[in-house]
Amino acid sequence: MKRILLLAAGALLALPASAQTTTDECAQARDPLRCEARQAALKTCAEKRGAQRRACLDASIPPVDCAKAQNPSACESAQKAKEICQGKTGKELKKCLRDEQPRKKSKKKPRKRPPAA
Repeated sequence: MKRILLLAAGALLALPASAQTTTDECAQARDPLRCEARQAALKTCAEKRGAQRRACLDASIPPVDCAKAQNPSACESAQKAKEICQGKTGKELKKCLRDEQPRKKSKKKPRKRPPAA
């Protein structure tokens, strides 16, 4: 009985600490307002599963601000691809996103040929 009380007390004491780390994480995020909105959406949609959860999250989370992205043009093309592929799921969604997004340019260096003997 004592163990159960200790475990319950520990769990209750840990709750504010976990909420604080979420706030700290969002303070360090590139887009803190979107991070906080995402955290709130995750709490709101926690009881839903599957397609209902995805729809809830899509409705609750604001779109990414591409002006704050490391590569704004890639961010914008990804956003366009998501809009085009909206409503698709699973393999169909992955294929659509792959087809709609421009290919990344390879940064591989050309191979050096060994000197002719």
